[in-house]
Amino acid sequence: MTAFKAVLLEGLEVLFIVIALGSTRTSDVRNLIWEASLGALEACVLVLIAGAIVHKPLSTVPENTLKYSAGIMLSAFGVFWTGESFGIDWPRADLSIVGFGLIFLAIGTTLVNIHRPRYAKSAPVGAPR
Repeated sequence: MTAFKAVLLEGLEVLFIVIALGSTRTSDVRNLIWEASLGALEACVLVLIAGAIVHKPLSTVPENTLKYSAGIMLSAFGVFWTGESFGIDWPRADLSIVGFGLIFLAIGTTLVNIHRPRYAKSAPVGAPR
């Protein structure tokens, strides 16, 4: 049930984005809601097809690894789009998203390794220290 709620929430986010971006007026003063809705529908179909194809392999990946990967991607896209909204021209344009992802991966992995608890390898589990 939790997975269903998460997918429903993501779907609602897409709906709000489509409405927000599609209802803005362009230079020729026309609404793009139908074009945006068609694009969202196409994306939905593509995600369903991709999900059906990669469902089996992805089910073997640990949940925390998927969350970590999603967090890195969301952070990379977020930094890129925030910079775009401030008018920053990123070097290598859209390819800089990969660079941000690698930076976040390096920082996250380093911090996890620094803060990972160190256990004595010689003491059995549950033995007093």
